[in-house]
Amino acid sequence: MESEPRLSSDDDPPESKPHSQITAVVLAAGDGKRLGSNTPKPAYPICGRAMSAHVLHALSDAGVSRAVVVIATGARGGAVRDALDSDPSAIELSYVVQPEPRGTADAVMVARDDVLTSQVLVVNGDLPLITPAQIRPVLLAEDADAVIATAHVDDPSRMGRVLRGECGSLRGIVEWGDASESERRICEVNLGFYRFRSEFLWPELERVLAGAADSGEAYVTGVLESAVSQGRAGAVEVGMDDGRLNVETATDVADAAAVLRRRIVRRHLEAGVHIRDRDAVWIDAQVAIAAGAAIEPGVHIRGHSEVEANARLGPNTVVEDSVIGEGCVVESCTIKGSTLGKEVEIGPYSTIRPGCVIGSRSHIGTHAELKQAHVGAGVQIGHFSYMGDVEIGPRTNVGAGAITCNFDGDAKHQTVIGEAAFIGSDTMLVAPVRVGDRARTGAGSVVTRDVPDDGNAVGHPARLTPARAERRGSERQP
Repeated sequence: MESEPRLSSDDDPPESKPHSQITAVVLAAGDGKRLGSNTPKPAYPICGRAMSAHVLHALSDAGVSRAVVVIATGARGGAVRDALDSDPSAIELSYVVQPEPRGTADAVMVARDDVLTSQVLVVNGDLPLITPAQIRPVLLAEDADAVIATAHVDDPSRMGRVLRGECGSLRGIVEWGDASESERRICEVNLGFYRFRSEFLWPELERVLAGAADSGEAYVTGVLESAVSQGRAGAVEVGMDDGRLNVETATDVADAAAVLRRRIVRRHLEAGVHIRDRDAVWIDAQVAIAAGAAIEPGVHIRGHSEVEANARLGPNTVVEDSVIGEGCVVESCTIKGSTLGKEVEIGPYSTIRPGCVIGSRSHIGTHAELKQAHVGAGVQIGHFSYMGDVEIGPRTNVGAGAITCNFDGDAKHQTVIGEAAFIGSDTMLVAPVRVGDRARTGAGSVVTRDVPDDGNAVGHPARLTPARAERRGSERQP
């Protein structure tokens, strides 16, 4: 047998990397029965990012510019597509459907018409821990019809085994289910991504599929046989500092999440984010945090969230799909689907529900709750308040315990509070209602009708009284 082809190192100059001639085919049609989830495995989220989306982002960072994702039919395929479309990378993406689950060889074949490049990188979609540093050596391997990525691992579990000849030459791959007891003791495993020359791949896939017509399932690893027999196959061993790449079970998910959390935290620390306890924060993969922000222990930052410079997230704060503006201070609270301007303060145990926009330098007290609230700049909202379906003008003060009664049992209604208004403690604003600019309500008032600009409302139900300026004018009369 001829010697294996020379494999380039990751230190080769950038101009030698043939990334523009490589299309990645990502296999994301599996259902992941061993995972025990209703979510298809390629769409299953780990640290806020679908498993196959982790793969696409790694490919993009490694320099791959185009990928074809093979998905299943129906709802399972739709779930994968939705997960990937909601988390775009720089990679150009297209989708093809595998009509029947006939194995990885068939999955690659259905992508044939969408691959126009001279090289094909086949990647399993259940490798959330794959890194650009592991992908690049496979991209850079030269003069081979087929190149596989391998690694030596302590716990090979159900991974395919790499078979070597007497002199260490590549002899083939054996899947776990087909391996003998002696083969299962091999610790060098197939990592689940390969590079093929297109002119070699497609005829060989046809051969493999024809040979498996009776059994019904064929593996892409069967393509390696011809390359091995001709001495045109290579194996690149890559580092595995963080354990196994693929995910099969719920235990694997937890292990992968722990690794990704460490990577995410390290990335933010290196970018200048102040994380007080790296083992006590949970930050999703899509989160953006500016340098100078401070993250205290117990903080969860999820989804498409942004934390701007010099913001401080106090202990046990939860932020989900929200923007925390520059210089904000939020203490032990929950913020979902909302945007905070600059220097907003939110006290402990408050809840900011989806749809809120809070203007700069506003203050929200402890145990307050906001929902679909548009709050102007400089607004003060006291503790134990509820402001739902409301617009609040700048510089307004909302006293402790004030609430908007926005639901009448059938529908939600809007409350509008003007600029520089004063809402007394324990005021109930029965929507739909408007409180005008500079208007005031007395403590404990139940406001059931509009209050004009500069007006006063007191009582239960509230009655309109003369504005303070009018009262003072009348008191001066002889």
